[in-house]
Amino acid sequence: MKLVIAPEPAAWLGPLLDTLGRRDCLVVAPWALPARFSSTFPRHVLREVRQVSVPGFALARGALRRVAARVGGGADLRLTLELRRALDGLVSRVLPRGLTHIVAPSLAALRTFAAAPEAECVLVQDLPVLRQLHRDLDDAAEALPEARFLQNYRAPLDVVVRQEQEHVLARRVLVGGHYARRLVTRRLPSERVGALVLPPPARRLEFAADSRFVLLAGTTASRHGLEVALAAVEQVRGLTLLARRGPGSFERSLTHSRLRVVDAADQLPPVRAVVAPAWAECCAVETAAAVQRGVPLIATDRARGWCEATLVAPGDARALARALEATVRTADAHERTSRLERAEASSPQGVGLHTSPARTELVSSCLVS
Repeated sequence: MKLVIAPEPAAWLGPLLDTLGRRDCLVVAPWALPARFSSTFPRHVLREVRQVSVPGFALARGALRRVAARVGGGADLRLTLELRRALDGLVSRVLPRGLTHIVAPSLAALRTFAAAPEAECVLVQDLPVLRQLHRDLDDAAEALPEARFLQNYRAPLDVVVRQEQEHVLARRVLVGGHYARRLVTRRLPSERVGALVLPPPARRLEFAADSRFVLLAGTTASRHGLEVALAAVEQVRGLTLLARRGPGSFERSLTHSRLRVVDAADQLPPVRAVVAPAWAECCAVETAAAVQRGVPLIATDRARGWCEATLVAPGDARALARALEATVRTADAHERTSRLERAEASSPQGVGLHTSPARTELVSSCLVS
């Protein structure tokens, strides 16, 4: 039997159950009963699996999260860590016999893995590597003095150590991108580190070469690089930044003339590019959506996940602006070429246009622009 611990609804859960074989899995999902009536999490994810729920857990978690949101200052992160710790302790005391595999997410695995050394223990690294997260956010706070509040998003030292102990106990660690892989393989052999598979993003993006919009990967949180993205967009004529509404930013950025804030459910207009200038490790859905739809992606190494992207250094607004300008020039050149090809296709002269002076002049402008 294979045990899967899922403290919260998660995108990784469905693909992982498919890989393990659903009929052989027992899923500890404290939120499972309320989630059946929720439109925010697909019901089919838990089909054909045996479930163990904790009555009242989802209601208590929801109430605590509302309190944490009002408190701010990283309280929501601390709440998540404490709930995971509690669930790990509970599961470790009631493990069934004969387990062949145990799968658990970061900071919900230590005691359970230790209680079943004979099982194949797989750690889902769905949280950032905390020790590096603190360093990255300190760098952001130093570069943006008005964003000192980013230093509030940190875990206690015992939690950092706990995460690193989980890495040691796990037979395999699944991570969400190149950056996380590089961090984890500093301590573990590379053959023990694999890729965390996520389903295709639900949000669809459309590319348009003539669009004036650039989409920020993540939310309006400063740790996702909102201020850096705005500084870059200011340097490129005619562009406006789209960003999902989220906590952890200051009002001056949200009222910027080149920013348009959207809600998660809003229909997005076509975009020219997706930018992911996050200061710290993150896996925003917009990065995968960009690659899926052929939208140019410009990102820091912390934010690209497993995607191919034009890389820029965290905090380097000038490099981001240059990458945006190059994307705009390339898109404009392709658009001009496409218009000419459409004109040729509809022209009665056909091939004769290939040698026309207008064609020569236009292609030359595309090459040098």
